[in-house]
Amino acid sequence: MDEQGRQSNKNMDCFSRVSTWYQNRFRTLGILIGSNPVKLIALSLLVTAGLSCGMLKLTSESDTETLYTPVGSQASKDREKTQAVFKDDTGNNYSPRSLTKSDLYGDVIFSATNVIDSMSTIEFYIDYIKNINVTQNNIEYAYSDVCARQDGNCYRSGDTFNESLAVGITYPVWNNVDLSQILGKVHANQGKLVSAGYLKVTFHLRQDSDTLRAAAVAWEDEFIKVMSSLRPDNVTINYATSQSLDKELNANTGGDITYFSITFTLMIAYATIVAGGDMVSSRTWASWAGVLAAGMGIASAFGLVSLCGMKFVDIVGTMPFLVLGIGVDDMFLLMSSWAETYPHQDKSVSERMGMTFATAGIGITITSLTDLLAFIIGTSSVFISVRNFCVYTGVAVIFSYLYQCFFFAPCLSLHGRRVEEKRHCLTCLRVKSRKDYKKEKKTFFQVYLCGGAPPTKRGQDESICETGPRKILPVILLHVVGKITVIVVFLAYLGVAIYGVVNLKQGLDLKNLVSPSSHFYSYTDTKDTYFPNTFPIPFIFEDSTNYLNKETIAHINKLLADAQTDSEVNSQSSICWLTNYINSPYFDNRSETNFVSGVHIFLNITPTFKNDVAFDGNGGHIIASRCYLFSDDIKDSNEQARVMTRMRELADSSPLSVYTYYPAFIFFEQYIAILPSTLQTVGVALVVMTVVTIIFMPHPLMIILVVLNIVSILVGIFGFLYFWDLSLSSITMIHLIMSVGFSVDFSVHVCSAFMLGTGSTRHEKAKYAIVHASGPILNGAISSFLGVIVLVFSESYIFKSFFNIMLTVMLFGMLHAVFLLPVILSLIGPMGSPGKNPDPPRRAVSVVGETTN
Repeated sequence: MDEQGRQSNKNMDCFSRVSTWYQNRFRTLGILIGSNPVKLIALSLLVTAGLSCGMLKLTSESDTETLYTPVGSQASKDREKTQAVFKDDTGNNYSPRSLTKSDLYGDVIFSATNVIDSMSTIEFYIDYIKNINVTQNNIEYAYSDVCARQDGNCYRSGDTFNESLAVGITYPVWNNVDLSQILGKVHANQGKLVSAGYLKVTFHLRQDSDTLRAAAVAWEDEFIKVMSSLRPDNVTINYATSQSLDKELNANTGGDITYFSITFTLMIAYATIVAGGDMVSSRTWASWAGVLAAGMGIASAFGLVSLCGMKFVDIVGTMPFLVLGIGVDDMFLLMSSWAETYPHQDKSVSERMGMTFATAGIGITITSLTDLLAFIIGTSSVFISVRNFCVYTGVAVIFSYLYQCFFFAPCLSLHGRRVEEKRHCLTCLRVKSRKDYKKEKKTFFQVYLCGGAPPTKRGQDESICETGPRKILPVILLHVVGKITVIVVFLAYLGVAIYGVVNLKQGLDLKNLVSPSSHFYSYTDTKDTYFPNTFPIPFIFEDSTNYLNKETIAHINKLLADAQTDSEVNSQSSICWLTNYINSPYFDNRSETNFVSGVHIFLNITPTFKNDVAFDGNGGHIIASRCYLFSDDIKDSNEQARVMTRMRELADSSPLSVYTYYPAFIFFEQYIAILPSTLQTVGVALVVMTVVTIIFMPHPLMIILVVLNIVSILVGIFGFLYFWDLSLSSITMIHLIMSVGFSVDFSVHVCSAFMLGTGSTRHEKAKYAIVHASGPILNGAISSFLGVIVLVFSESYIFKSFFNIMLTVMLFGMLHAVFLLPVILSLIGPMGSPGKNPDPPRRAVSVVGETTN
């Protein structure tokens, strides 16, 4: 034997020893379970009942910023600095550009053939809205109590002209108002406004105290109720408030229970079909117990995690559908392994359960362990939504695994005892075989509804769902034409997937989080289509800035000038208190005292800049100030984030102590953080899965094949996000993390079956792997698909994206494992002596070929 052959045998022997050690451990566990089924079932039910009570403590989180923006971002740190020096002045001198936190508002977009001609109707509804009152803590608040104020009056943007002034309005600027910000679908002629299809009126609200902020939020709620009841004749109304997105998120997943109930029923039905068998061998009740075990795991996870105080987030609503599929996959694996013990009727049920776990235990453990590790890694994400989802789902995976072992397996053991005693699956009375009833000339119904016998070999009680794949696939895949077809299709798949990766978008369009039928979706869609999306870019100069120094002023001017050269910044938009102060008659730089005194006089004369300068407690020193630029109309969220990044880079490169911050930057952060966060998390998961593969399957070539298979599946999932019209976001990031664990499971089982399979050639061993792995993998993929199929009817972006990605994961994982890997193994798979196994080789692999979620 040459050196390569000796090394191959050494690797195979190592794999065989590791496999044998695991089999012996799981055999002992199986015997223990088979010997105490009733006690374990009772204990599982008690634990589930106890933990489920924890759901009484269930609380939810729907704040968009908390869930979908990265924790500890630069914007959140800058916000703390800004709010520490600039007070909220929404109750006295409201200015949209100088906000330090997200605005509170009620927004209305009126649309008509020409809103100028409909101003009398629009004015009626504006007055109607201004008369909305609300009661908070037994105190009644009028709109005038909660409105943002400027110059002693309520500040409303868009409420700037009326029907009597409709003639001769200049466009785009009229009466010092930029009409392009409040009018949409405009037609102008020679600088005169002719018509406009849309008018946006915003009722800004104050938040300069906790009491008034709470009253303003309550006013927003009443605003929504009032607007939803209006049915105007000549105008159409779209509306929203600053809280609309959060409110809609809560309402958006209200159908979870209904969808889950349908899914649970589908799983029961599918398990019944697959279970098959006659009136004695039927595994229907056992299969139902497997589905119930997954449900028990979900309930226990919800209870325990809720009891620990972790909040439910909307994405967690997809967890039950995922875990149900995972649990049912484990059930199919255990039943497949149990079927391998049919020839051993001379052994006791507990011994046969030991044999079942000796072969299936490692399979379901790999399934659950890889998924669990992926979710543990996901808890390190900078997004709270991802963290909470991973905790809930990781705990559910643990419980589902435990209940499959200690609830379903004991039920399977009781099933085995019933079959062994030839008892009817419904009445539990002893019956004769169908052959005996036929000899006794019983009726057709008596033969088929009463007769039955224990199976003596695998396949006697299996359905075509289990037997079909292992009969058909080897013939197709191991033929020369089949191999060439698989390889060509795979290369085409890679090309398409890489194209999708290159064109994949990043970030989450927040309107997609809500139902398309919601008021917020239609409002946002109208606003994005017909109104410009611009935002202020404040440069905030900190306490150490010396305004008396000419070099400091030169640096400030240079910073603003450099920022204005950016392609996405309005070059004519500079607004700076310092420039205006220097050009005023009040400017005096002979001393700091004179300088600051002049500033106070200047600000009193021009209050529009009053929010832009912050003084110390005595008013004798400037501790911070702001100058502004404005962006161009930028529709693309990623470009908005890139503008923010470029402005930060300019600020950082300035010799001054300066930074840039605006409340919208908090949400821009997700577009910066999502790609590195996803790559880091998925990368760590990939490394961990490689380690798991090494532990459970220590063969160099197989480890390489598994890792390459995972990478190929991930490339496909990343790429097909583009074709599903999904972006890389905190929501899709969850599914990508999840898919790493799934990909390992698909790959490892086929490779393990190949390694442990009998055969003197690669062709024979590949055939063995297909025969023993294809059925469970396909059934697992189908069950997982059934677990999410109802979500295609949901209006929720979260549910629909989950369905699309789960479908992609299942399809690509199954195709790689069942079609591609056997072909590759038949060409370059390792050869050598697999060593001795404690059980016959057929039994040793059958269950390793399980599918995973």
